[in-house]
Amino acid sequence: MKNAIKDILKSLSQRDVEALRSIYMFRCLTQQQLYQLHYSKSLLTNEAISNETAIKKISELLSFHLIEEVERITKIFGESEPVYFLTPLGIEVIRYCFDLPTNIYDAKKQVVKRGYYRASELKIYPKNINHQVHQNQFVIDFMLQNEGVNWKYYDEKYVGQFTSIRPDGMITMLDTDFFIEMDMATESKKQLFEKWENYRNFLNSREYAYKERKIVVLFICDGTARTQERADLVRYTIYERIIDIMDADFEIYIGTKEELLTLLHDKLIPSLKGELPIYRSIQQIFTEKHSFDVASGYILKDTFEGTEHGLYIRKVKDNNHILVENKRVQEFVVDEYSYSPLSVISKIAYSDKHNAFFKRKFNRDICYIVIAESEQQIQRDLKVVDLIGVKNVYFTTFERLNSLPFHEALFQFDFLGNIHHFANSGLEERIFEQTMKIEA
Repeated sequence: MKNAIKDILKSLSQRDVEALRSIYMFRCLTQQQLYQLHYSKSLLTNEAISNETAIKKISELLSFHLIEEVERITKIFGESEPVYFLTPLGIEVIRYCFDLPTNIYDAKKQVVKRGYYRASELKIYPKNINHQVHQNQFVIDFMLQNEGVNWKYYDEKYVGQFTSIRPDGMITMLDTDFFIEMDMATESKKQLFEKWENYRNFLNSREYAYKERKIVVLFICDGTARTQERADLVRYTIYERIIDIMDADFEIYIGTKEELLTLLHDKLIPSLKGELPIYRSIQQIFTEKHSFDVASGYILKDTFEGTEHGLYIRKVKDNNHILVENKRVQEFVVDEYSYSPLSVISKIAYSDKHNAFFKRKFNRDICYIVIAESEQQIQRDLKVVDLIGVKNVYFTTFERLNSLPFHEALFQFDFLGNIHHFANSGLEERIFEQTMKIEA
C-alpha cells in the first residue's frame, strides 16, 4: 500500500495533499470551498486565479480514486451541486502524509481506540449534507476573514472535549470555546426545546462546573428567507428553557452567517485580546458628557452572586460619597446590547433579584442600564420574551447618550410598547416620547 501511495504522491502537489486533509477535517467540501481554501491563488505569483485550477485538480483527485463525488440538493433553489468525500484510499494518503496514529489512548474513557476515522465514518446522510456544507462555509469564511488569529476548529465528529454536549462544531480561541449550532430552519419548536433542555443539563453538570474555558454559542440561522422570525423563535425557546441558569461563563448569540461573522471580527475577537472598543466608547460618553465615574462591572460580580455586568457607573461628590439627585442615587450597572446577547436578556429578567442581592449588602437599590443598537432592536427582543414594561431597567442607545441629557437619553417602554423618557435625574416622572408599534 505504501508504494502505491508514494506513486500517487508523485503526481500531487503539497496543496493537493492539504486539500485532502481539509476534506478530512470538514468531512466534505464543494468545488467552490476547495477553491477558496487551496486553489484561489497562483503558487508562483500569489495572485488570484480562476477556479479552473480547482476543477482540474478535483478531476485528478477523482481519477486517482482519492475522493468521490456525491450530489446534494440545495434547499432553497432545489439545484444539484456535487460535494466531495474522501475514499478509503484518500484516508490512507492522509494517514501516510500526516502520520495519523493507528491507535490512541482515550484518557477520559480509559480505552484504546483508533487514531483516525475511516471513510465510512465520515460519510453524512444525504439529508444532512446541505447542513454540513453551510456549516463548513461559515467556518471557511471565518478563517479567511481572521487569518492573523490563532484558533482551532473541530467538526462535530472531532469534538471530544465534552461528553455531555455535542455542538455541530467548535472554534477554540484563547480562553473561549465557540460552539457552532447551524440551524437550517428544519427543527420544530418542540425540537428546539429539546436542544435547550440538553444545554440545560450540560449547564447543570459537573463537566460544566469544572470546565476551564468560557463558552459562547453561535446559533446561525440559515436556509430560510425569514431569518428574523426564525431568530425570534429560537430566542423564545432559549428564554423558556435556560435563561435562568445562564452565568458569566456562558453566552448565546443568534443571527445570520454574515451577522455572526461580523460579531466575531468586530466584537468577540477584540474582546479576547483585551481590546474593548465598545466599552471604551461607552466609558468616554459617561465620563465626558454625563460626569460619571466609571469602573468595570466585574467588581460587583460577587455581590450579584456570579452575575457580571460590563460597567459600574456612579456620580460622586467631593467627599467621595455617591451623589443623590432628585431623590435618586446616581449609581447604575451597565451592559451594551449589540448583536443581542442572551445574557443581557437574562439580566433584564432577573434584575429585581440582582438588586435584592445589592440592597442586602449596601442597604440601597441599584438600577440597570442597557445600551441597545436601536429602540426597535430592544423593543422587539423584549416583546419576544414578554419583558416589555419591566421595571427598574432603563434603556438607551449610543446616539441618545451622545446627543441628549442623561435623563432624556434613558427611556422605558410601557405595556403598549410606547417610549417614555424622564423629566429629571430622579427617573420617576415619565414623559411620553413616541408611539412604537409592537411587531407581532
